[in-house]
Amino acid sequence: MFAQNDRSVPGMFGVLTGNSQRHKRACFCFCLLFAVTLGFKSFQHKIPNGDSVPHPCKPNYLWHGVGHENELGGGSRNPFGRDFDAAGKTWTVELCRKDSDGDGRTNGEELGDPNCIWRENAIPDKNAFSHPGVCEPYDSDLCRSKNTWVQCQKEEFKCDAIDSPDVKNVTIRYPVTSVPSQETTYFCMTFELPQDGDYQMIATKPVIDNEYVMHHILLYGCGESVTKADTVPSSCGMGLSDCQTVIGAWAVGANGECSHKDVGFRIGQNGFKYVMMQFHWNNYERRSDYKDSSGMTLYYTPNRRPNDAGIMIIGQTFLEIPPRKEHVETTSVCTADDTRMILQGPVYVTRAFNHMHYLGREQYIDLYRNGAKIATLTNEPDYSYDRPRFIEYAESIQIFPGDEIRTRCVFKSTTKSVTTFQGDATSDEMCFGFLTVHPLSNARSLQCSSWKNASMVSLFQSSDGCDWRVFGNASHPDMAPLYQGVYMHCRPLGQCLEECKEAVKLFRSHPCMTGTRGEYVMWNAGNVRTFEALSFYSKVRSCDLEILREQLLTQTTNGDDTNFGARVLPKLSALLVAALLALFL
Repeated sequence: MFAQNDRSVPGMFGVLTGNSQRHKRACFCFCLLFAVTLGFKSFQHKIPNGDSVPHPCKPNYLWHGVGHENELGGGSRNPFGRDFDAAGKTWTVELCRKDSDGDGRTNGEELGDPNCIWRENAIPDKNAFSHPGVCEPYDSDLCRSKNTWVQCQKEEFKCDAIDSPDVKNVTIRYPVTSVPSQETTYFCMTFELPQDGDYQMIATKPVIDNEYVMHHILLYGCGESVTKADTVPSSCGMGLSDCQTVIGAWAVGANGECSHKDVGFRIGQNGFKYVMMQFHWNNYERRSDYKDSSGMTLYYTPNRRPNDAGIMIIGQTFLEIPPRKEHVETTSVCTADDTRMILQGPVYVTRAFNHMHYLGREQYIDLYRNGAKIATLTNEPDYSYDRPRFIEYAESIQIFPGDEIRTRCVFKSTTKSVTTFQGDATSDEMCFGFLTVHPLSNARSLQCSSWKNASMVSLFQSSDGCDWRVFGNASHPDMAPLYQGVYMHCRPLGQCLEECKEAVKLFRSHPCMTGTRGEYVMWNAGNVRTFEALSFYSKVRSCDLEILREQLLTQTTNGDDTNFGARVLPKLSALLVAALLALFL
């Protein structure tokens, strides 16, 4: 499934090496497991919430093979699987009312169909509550004897390099912190790293305190402006401007990161002296009593490897996945022009990692040169959010300035009744790839994502009169009159005033508000859920219809009414929707 020289890090599929015999055996096992996986997935849509059944003893995990003792599917059936087979592999009223696992709840109650009215391809009344084939609570007196087959142990982190006597470690953790009673929260805290030498960080291991809320951890290297550590964590949105370089990560299902033998992340006297550790808590139940003090153990050595590494982020930042769809595909391209801008020399990829959420089914990242595909960086036709797969290469894959990196994500939304958007919560979706590259000195930037069909690299280049640093500063002498005009003359929930219309036209004539840049600014304003942003940009949109009417009158007066319906009606419809959103945001 992967190129001959690829290998997967220790985990679900063992290790693929350049040795052909071991590679063939690993590929055979992979293909066999893939076939089994496809086998059980074909039955998921035959029961309510079949693709979102929670794991009974691993918080934030799903049990994918609902009818099998193997959580991945295949092999012996569990009690629910045997009853499902006896029912002709069909969701019947009798099967719904049965308590297959003997825990006092019917299969329907556990799978979100308490009234036994669900039919195939319909949206269930509720989310899956628990597993219909595993007695729960799984370690209770009632269930312990029934669940002897349930495997709840997690894989141990394996990284031979950290056993070397020269390797040191330091553990950084949050103090015990109350988790906000909202679904999605980002908290950040800076820590000082060892500065008594010149080191490379070669591995990280998560220290997870509260599995019920921990979604992922990102470790950012901080710039020279950060000179002290925090004493407590604080809310930080998606990050801090002075800590932008990703040097470590953990997500649900991973047990640690072990760097390629030729690379490390520079820390200490000649590297990052401070790091910001960002938590994403996913408090789906919105409980107010959760606390957390998770963290990471960092392994580092003074015996530096040949190359300093960084993590390149690619993917699509705009997602709108319609409900009840079997197959929804989105793509992103880090273009040839993009790589010319962000790279000042070739870089080598040692590791790749895909990232979507629970609607994600497949993800692929390919490398193109001069229009021809030259390498597959990731190939996951059986993507699982619960089991992130880090792909390492025995021989690094080279990316040159002018190469193109294409990402493709496939989603399945048959269990969704509403549109799913790009976002931070587990109930939202993502389509990103993370590439560990070296040497870091050849990368001007490590960000190369798309927004719709537009390159984010090009979008944020200050050009054509658009200087983003100036545009985003409402107190800048060039921008203050434009912002103040909208603030003073427009009302977010009122009719379009004449003076507001003129202020809006002036603001939207700014180069950063025209074309695709302007579309992105308006879209992003709707996603940044702060009162100030929503209030300001709802004022900016308050005169959309009046401005469009003026444009139509001008065109009609000038006799430019060719293909009027095809040109105007779609735009008018979009503006009507936008105007209504502005009223209710």
